[in-house]
Amino acid sequence: MKLYVVGAGGHAREVHSYIEDLRRAGWPGTLAGFLDDALPKGLYGRLKVLGPPSALAVPKSGPGYFYITALGSNPDRRRMVEDLEEIHGSALAPWTLIHASAAIGEDVKIGAGTCIAPGAILTAQISIGRHCIVNVKASVSHDCTVGDFVNINPSATICGSVNVGEGAYIGAGATVIEKVSIGAWSVIGAGAVVTRDIPANVTAVGVPARIIKNSGLLTCQARATH
Repeated sequence: MKLYVVGAGGHAREVHSYIEDLRRAGWPGTLAGFLDDALPKGLYGRLKVLGPPSALAVPKSGPGYFYITALGSNPDRRRMVEDLEEIHGSALAPWTLIHASAAIGEDVKIGAGTCIAPGAILTAQISIGRHCIVNVKASVSHDCTVGDFVNINPSATICGSVNVGEGAYIGAGATVIEKVSIGAWSVIGAGAVVTRDIPANVTAVGVPARIIKNSGLLTCQARATH
């Protein structure tokens, strides 16, 4: 298989290191390069940038071409996935990265294109959506559902029976207590403690978390009309 990483920023450098770890552990694929709209073709540190995603030529027949996004912004990641699906269809398939040091328990479903980073813990009876990021040492407990395009940042804790809506952003070190719901495209600030349901398209911060703005609604609507 040939793998392309979309994005060449800080998260892409992390993804590169995860892929190198997998390669040393026996992963049989080939990292073909990185795709980025903002950088011309060339070598950037250890990242071989091939140009923008729109310039990628993938054969329309035959399996073996995959991609994973390395964009920290949830709306940007969704937009890029939509663009790639429109351009390449099924010829370029999303690839799921699960680092060898992640702990994956029983009955855990992980969607295509999702990145499970080093030290992440997914305990049991969990559904993780497509194109998510479960970052370094983040934990998701039993009976949780996580929607597509969610970003769970380093050391965040999602307790049992939590529902995290599509595109939600859970800040580093945040805690979401059991049986709480986080609405789609909402942002939970770093270190926040969520003790009650959070509606869609808001930002909540603090201990306990409180809503401070609704500006996420405008961002989500703008992306939806792209």
